[in-house]
Amino acid sequence: MKNFIKALQFTAGACAMALAALAPGLHAQERFPNQPIRLVVPYPAGGTTDLIARQFGEQLGRELGQTVLIENRPGGGTNIGAEFVARSRPDGHTLLFGNSTQVLNPIFGPKPSFDLSALEPISLVSRVAFVIGANPKVPFSTGPEMLAAAKAAPGKISVSSAQLDLYVELLNIKAGISLLHVPYKGGAPATTDAVSGQVNMVYALVPVLLPHIQGGKLKAMAVTTGTRLSTLPDVPTLTELGVDYDVGIWYGLLAAAGTPKAIVDRLSSLTQKIMGSPEMVQKIRASGAEAASNKPEDFQAMLKSETIFWQQVAKSLPHLVQK
Repeated sequence: MKNFIKALQFTAGACAMALAALAPGLHAQERFPNQPIRLVVPYPAGGTTDLIARQFGEQLGRELGQTVLIENRPGGGTNIGAEFVARSRPDGHTLLFGNSTQVLNPIFGPKPSFDLSALEPISLVSRVAFVIGANPKVPFSTGPEMLAAAKAAPGKISVSSAQLDLYVELLNIKAGISLLHVPYKGGAPATTDAVSGQVNMVYALVPVLLPHIQGGKLKAMAVTTGTRLSTLPDVPTLTELGVDYDVGIWYGLLAAAGTPKAIVDRLSSLTQKIMGSPEMVQKIRASGAEAASNKPEDFQAMLKSETIFWQQVAKSLPHLVQK
């Protein structure tokens, strides 16, 4: 009997020690967040990514009852900011406002020093389409007319972009055309030269071109996503025009791999609440983007699917893969 009692005492003691060891971690999760959240934006302040991140961060801070600090860490094709988060403490207090480059960079470059699995998907935040805008004086006014003109004159119709070689070349392949791509260092000069007529068209994100389209300085030919946009309801998709092309970019919330599931799930739930609110839907649409959200497992599945898609594209456009 004495041996039995001693065994029970030993077991109880071992359990107590195990619970004590777990307590700090459990307590930290229960108290999350216990300090300001750092939302890392891998781009300079002032751009589309930064604008959406700040709108989202403000709402997330309200929901969490904690300050959300926007931290711009540009450079390396977004790799600098992403790596900072990937190597941060996995406690949910350092988050990445990532985008499609987290999938593209490992395939096309600049290749990051970490694997995509080093980041924990939390939720999408927004989706943004590209739009092809033409100078008002070009001799075509609709998407079908633009495609017909491009097929009739290979290499003669120019299109500028902010170094979006991948997207423009994929469009050429999918549409069976040969637009003359003129890459620029940024979206602003690429747009300015399309407006002035230095180039025939410009390929850019909707938020970049929307004011110029609404102001009559550019005419919209087509949007690149599979469905029409609420901000440009009369502009057809390339899919509608018979081109197998459904491309856009996404913004999403990610954390360092190993972040406790309870924290990831809570952040995902709050993101779904925020991005589903009429206030945020209206704000995001006003900028030319669309609000979005999903569960961590769905975000993870999307990343895997996109990786497979772009790996196949890389095989058909090997010259765009950085060595």
